[in-house]
Amino acid sequence: MAHAHQVYASNIERQNRIVLSKPDSELKVASRISKQLSQTELVNNSWQTELANSVRQPSPYKPTIVFVYVRLNTISQINLPEKTYELSAEVVLEWQDGRLAFTANGNETNALLKYNGNDVDLILGRIWSPSFTIGNEIQPRETQNRSVQVASNGWVRVYEQFNDVVKFDADIHSFPFSNQTLALEINSALDDLSNVRFSVQEFKFNSSNPSQQIIGRWTLKKLDANTRSFNRLDSKLGFPQILILMHIQHKPQYIIFNFFIPLFVIFVAAAAVTWIDPAQTASYSSPRVGGTLTLILTTIAIKLSLAREIPAVSYMTLTDAVFGTIVLILLLSLITSCTIIFLRENKQEVLSRKIHVNFRKIYPMLYATSMSAVFLFFYTMNWNS
Repeated sequence: MAHAHQVYASNIERQNRIVLSKPDSELKVASRISKQLSQTELVNNSWQTELANSVRQPSPYKPTIVFVYVRLNTISQINLPEKTYELSAEVVLEWQDGRLAFTANGNETNALLKYNGNDVDLILGRIWSPSFTIGNEIQPRETQNRSVQVASNGWVRVYEQFNDVVKFDADIHSFPFSNQTLALEINSALDDLSNVRFSVQEFKFNSSNPSQQIIGRWTLKKLDANTRSFNRLDSKLGFPQILILMHIQHKPQYIIFNFFIPLFVIFVAAAAVTWIDPAQTASYSSPRVGGTLTLILTTIAIKLSLAREIPAVSYMTLTDAVFGTIVLILLLSLITSCTIIFLRENKQEVLSRKIHVNFRKIYPMLYATSMSAVFLFFYTMNWNS
């Protein structure tokens, strides 16, 4: 394939150029290219050797600058447990290759050769092109549409629309106040930095309101892109990469309905049962004891439900700390209720009554102070250090 491209490029330099006339169809142009390629097989062996030793990219002395445009259509299925998301995007690569210049007929100064469908593979198999890959994909991307345009001055434009499943690093220390960064790595597949340099010209969502194109309970905070290099095991040279970072966060309504409302209901119910005197009935039938046990089980069930939405990690998250603290407070309330019953049964009614009255006053302050301490700890801790 590389040899065919080199033969084609040098053939153009020998002034065997395509002359484009307005009535010509794309199939005729492709036929002319194939015909020229077959004619070059007749060149002498020394010329073939010279071609074999030539560089593949358009310029033998400096890297080819490839201008990159990225448009994000939709982000969906953001899966924290699997650390993946689904992407629909469009990418345009543009570069200059003077060897592909041709003479247009008449006054057509902006004549273009356009290729679509199966012709794209035919043309890209005969010219140099900066193939790209998605570096952090978990499976090969699914191409929806592709096209190639070649201008008369040798300016090449390759367009691709694709869908892909991409992995990212999830940070759930402060879940459900979850700020995630979805990365998209566009890598040069074959050419290192000595041959190709990427230049990001555009990266954006295909909407004036990008959050509408993020499907699910997430909203966009910020969109960044930069160029950098990455290393491959088979080469000491760096390869060009474009890194696009989409900073997203949970929508407020998700946090309210899935976190704060359950916490508030548990608090109100737990505070209410502290006003029930457990010594007025047998301990095994006391609404205070039974209610506290029910709240403990409910808290654990909510925690397990939220755990299904996050990956298994080796560190404690905000959700773990909050619900763990609530269970401890409820256990303290259960122990206090049992103590009140024990004192009453042992004829220490004054002490029993005093503990009952004081605890129901202290409980709201204890709950609020504990929750504040947990939130303060998690939001002052630098988890990236």
